[in-house]
Amino acid sequence: MYRRILAAFAAVAVVAVAGCSKGASANKNVTLNIMYKEVTGYTPWLEKAKAQFEAANPGVTVKLSCLPSTEGDYNTKTALTLQTDNSVDVMVIDSFLVASLVAPGNLAALPVSDWADWNEQVPQSVRDGMTIGGKVYAIPYTTDTRGLYYNVKVLQSAGIALPWEPKSWDDVLAAVKKLQAAGVAYPIWMNGSKAQGEGTTMQTFEMLMGGTKDWIYEDGKWVVKSKGLSDTLGFLQQLRDLKIYDNNELATMLDANSFRVLNVKFPESKEIGIVLDGVWKGGDWITAFGGDKEKTAEAIKIVPLPNQAGDGFSSMSGGWTLGVSSLSTHQDLAFKFIQTAVSKENMLSFTTEGGDMTVRQDVVSDPQYQELNPFRAQMSAFTSFTKFRPGVDVYPSVSVEIQTAVESVVTGQASAAEAAATYAANVKKIAGDGNWVEKN
Repeated sequence: MYRRILAAFAAVAVVAVAGCSKGASANKNVTLNIMYKEVTGYTPWLEKAKAQFEAANPGVTVKLSCLPSTEGDYNTKTALTLQTDNSVDVMVIDSFLVASLVAPGNLAALPVSDWADWNEQVPQSVRDGMTIGGKVYAIPYTTDTRGLYYNVKVLQSAGIALPWEPKSWDDVLAAVKKLQAAGVAYPIWMNGSKAQGEGTTMQTFEMLMGGTKDWIYEDGKWVVKSKGLSDTLGFLQQLRDLKIYDNNELATMLDANSFRVLNVKFPESKEIGIVLDGVWKGGDWITAFGGDKEKTAEAIKIVPLPNQAGDGFSSMSGGWTLGVSSLSTHQDLAFKFIQTAVSKENMLSFTTEGGDMTVRQDVVSDPQYQELNPFRAQMSAFTSFTKFRPGVDVYPSVSVEIQTAVESVVTGQASAAEAAATYAANVKKIAGDGNWVEKN
């Protein structure tokens, strides 16, 4: 996909990047060029790392190039820059893109084996997500996880024992039925439409399927048929068959801007019981309670989404990473700069200012990190069982098929079996012969 993007945007990219960075000036002095996106907290963090690195490495100048752009535009520029510009050494990269950038050789493998922080402070699931063919190509500095929020008073009024600790999908369904019987308008709130895009794919479908014995992409092939896929859509059909929403309620929940309604209705009302969503929502709940974290923590709780059979938990993660361009002539220095940027000290100050979730376990355990956002602190532990999206160039097209399947089931346009069959047929075409598999 990114080679096709290159053909369309190469001219724009060369102009955009040309004024942003320069290569090493001479043999005596080295300029290390770092390219990143414009996000709150990024510049102070990288400026601090720059000062530390230059002090520790005389003769090296770190140049920071910030690109103001939307996430989509920045991701396009990432792919183009890594293919065409040998003056850029380190780039901020969406974790979603890493595998597709490794395939054409645009990222350098990083020597992490002797780096104690990588092996001791980063959860195995996160390390696995950045490992391709046995090598690591990017270092994550921020991530996210997802789970089930619940309104304490609403569950209590429905007669659900607290603390609520579901161990399986059946436990979730049992709670939904009790909430429905108690007259709660939205027993469970989740994304479920094409209008909600990747939120439907990642926060609903993949969260559920990640708790089965199957996954959407295995051994380099798209899984177009499996028990886990059928059961995931089947779970959504069970919710639909309960008739827990009327048409107006369903339209509200599936709207692209439904998060605005959610932010008002969930914290203090009696209309929503359970919400399947990401760690960032914790900040919204705290805001709804006027910044009172103690009051928020009493009113709303978070639990991990249980696996289907009760044998563990499921989560999905994304996030941002630092990678080294394969065109860089200073790859060793570039990796050392990354190590400086993601140190405990720098990650603690970065997550405090920007509010992101860290991947470092020593930061997670720090009182400053724990106190800032109780939801983030608790959900940081979900990284121990999280999954990452397949970093394959056709994934966006497959994601649309997932969204279509979910919406068709949730809205009653198709049964789970019909949606699964349509999904299989369409993903086979997207993947191409030899790139998909059917499981019994």
